[in-house]
Amino acid sequence: MGLFTRLSELPLPLSRGNGRGAAPDALTFTLQGAGYRYEDGNVGLEPLDLTITQRRTAVIGLNGSGKSTLLGLLDGTLTPTRGRVSVADAADAARTLDTSSKAKRDRAALDAWVGRVRREEIPASFHRAEDIAAAVDETLRRRGMGETERLARIGSLFAHFDLQSVRRAKADELDSRRRHLLAIAAALACSPAALIADEPTKGLDEPATRDVARALFTHETQLVFATHDTDMLLNPDYGVERVLVLDDHRLVHDAAPAEAVACYRSLIAERLRRPRA
Repeated sequence: MGLFTRLSELPLPLSRGNGRGAAPDALTFTLQGAGYRYEDGNVGLEPLDLTITQRRTAVIGLNGSGKSTLLGLLDGTLTPTRGRVSVADAADAARTLDTSSKAKRDRAALDAWVGRVRREEIPASFHRAEDIAAAVDETLRRRGMGETERLARIGSLFAHFDLQSVRRAKADELDSRRRHLLAIAAALACSPAALIADEPTKGLDEPATRDVARALFTHETQLVFATHDTDMLLNPDYGVERVLVLDDHRLVHDAAPAEAVACYRSLIAERLRRPRA
């Protein structure tokens, strides 16, 4: 079948725990000479080779360094303009998806395997729903989940993300902390194997950041996330294993948290020393 096995030739993976099929427990993300250039010609990410298998991987870098572009390549919302990106079942490399595939079945498979969080953004349908519990229920119903299982899933998610007391509130009525929590819960509703999160605590004060981070990092799902919060990376309770440091659209350091944070801080210091143009 060549370098990549098309998932259209394999059984479509379904959400973990829905009783209808076995989705991965974790994923392997692989970039092979993968890079991205925007339509206006600006570089989003210089080509790189990278494999991610860890349960907790962070991406840090100054604004415009390429963090969001890298996450977009990992979760399939961006198609590399050079090289290839693949997502594979960590326990079975034969189950591998080329994220450039346009086949509907392959795209559905990628959506089932990878959850996506962009700050506090939630699906547009959530704003139209009667309340946030109804919004999540509709998401699960569309995936074919029965009522009993939907109720159990919503109860578990809302308990973990401190949303039980506001389950009958409309999305627009939530404060910023709970909007961030709802964005993560929505992305995890269908039990993806991994979550790609772009600055999931952006704009929050310290207490709210702590609450959201605790809920995020205590969830079992594999996580790749971007942040500017170096204290979060160094907190041993959060279990961050690996940190990728980006600068000027390139991967410049790949290390454990303490070493990577030291590199990032040196980049900041160097930037501050540069004379202003």
